[in-house]
Amino acid sequence: MLKELSITECNVLLNIFPPFLLGVFQRLEKLIVTDCTSLEEVFQLQEQGLDIEETHVANCQLREVNLIRLPKLKHVWTKYHKGNISFESLRQVCIEDCWSLKTLFPFSIAKDLQQLERLTIARCGLEEIVSKSVEESGELKICFAFNQLSFLELWDLPYLTCFYPGMHRTTWPTLKQLRIHWYGGIKIFGHEESQIQHSLFLIEKVIPQLEEVSFSHSDIAMISDGQFEANLFCNVKFLRISCYFDVSAIFPISFLKRFYNLEGLDVVSCNFKELASFESDAHEDKDMSITTPKIKKLKLDLVNSIRHLWKLDSPLDHICASLECLELWQCDNLINLGLDLSFFETLTTLDVWKCNGMSELITSFKVQSLVCLVTMRIRECEMMGEIVASDEGETSYEIVFRALKHLELHCLQRLVSFCSGNYTLRFPSLEQVTLSQCPRMKNFYQGVLSTPQLHKVQLTATDFRGRWAGDLNATVEQLYK
Repeated sequence: MLKELSITECNVLLNIFPPFLLGVFQRLEKLIVTDCTSLEEVFQLQEQGLDIEETHVANCQLREVNLIRLPKLKHVWTKYHKGNISFESLRQVCIEDCWSLKTLFPFSIAKDLQQLERLTIARCGLEEIVSKSVEESGELKICFAFNQLSFLELWDLPYLTCFYPGMHRTTWPTLKQLRIHWYGGIKIFGHEESQIQHSLFLIEKVIPQLEEVSFSHSDIAMISDGQFEANLFCNVKFLRISCYFDVSAIFPISFLKRFYNLEGLDVVSCNFKELASFESDAHEDKDMSITTPKIKKLKLDLVNSIRHLWKLDSPLDHICASLECLELWQCDNLINLGLDLSFFETLTTLDVWKCNGMSELITSFKVQSLVCLVTMRIRECEMMGEIVASDEGETSYEIVFRALKHLELHCLQRLVSFCSGNYTLRFPSLEQVTLSQCPRMKNFYQGVLSTPQLHKVQLTATDFRGRWAGDLNATVEQLYK
């Protein structure tokens, strides 16, 4: 019996499972549907006015559903009356880029998702997650119990207004990861004592069990104004801050004091001009080194107003003192890293993508502090002319990237060379170089260059054979001659 079905680019397909086929595929466990431009329905549970319960019997074993880039999809399940078909075995559901989809689960299916472990809904036209029908309107106490759900992602859902359009409650006893961004009019968080508008989660109940959570500007304002126990956020290891759209917004650095065990911080779609400002002149804001956490990972994505990451005597000195991973994505006004030397000493991964204001990444003096850097990725930065820029007035010396093993330079249209100064560059551990779409790059570096462990240059991550002309400079010259 077929257990996995993958359907891709079937552009005349209107539906996948008409009623008469549901029984045939009842042993199916995994379904993947991608890039079918005409698909309108996946599970057609009614045909010509007849319900599936009247004509077919099926005990569906489906455990995983992935529906990706289906622009005309209107229904995953057509209107459904609970009968002789069940989707109780579902463990994972992922819906992405389905902008015609207005609702996901029929009421009766949503009530029985006791085994669901992961739910991802991203970039869709959803207005509600669970639909309401006339048959359920008489139920007095409606509860959706997601007893096994540990991961929930609601990402870029600008039309989402509610979870379910009626009185109900939800339970999420095992939820650990909550990723939320740009979610329309739905109220995500609320207090137990102030439920004027029904919220998806109660702060007091869901936060203590979470290890990953996303907060918008309004969420942070609501939490900051509330009276919560000091240890409410103690289990959170990863925090995402988003949607500070006001150009005068100040990064809520004192808010981080609540997260004793924080390891990772994402800042997404915010207009902060810097991360180092104090929110007030209060003494407690300027003495936070004892209470603020030390994070291992920092990511900035679509923080377009920021020009510098660091300034003297910033609280970030303490917060990033043990930083291992730094990701800078789509920060168009960022000039260069501009970090204090202390930021670099523990850094192992540096990923820069679409930072179009950068003409260089770092200066030759500061780059020497990257003693632990293992992976460097620089991609699609329009103005990047060189990776390491020369400091004014300096003399020739040796620059050693002792730990660097992986280097990726992709789609850097103005990149001329890795470095323009008069130095000796040594990469004693470099094993992998991925280089593509850097048309102005005539060689890697004009000066003395040592890469004893490198034996090929890859054009993509899957180009395992690669190219090699004896050394790195000769290989680059051959690629772009």
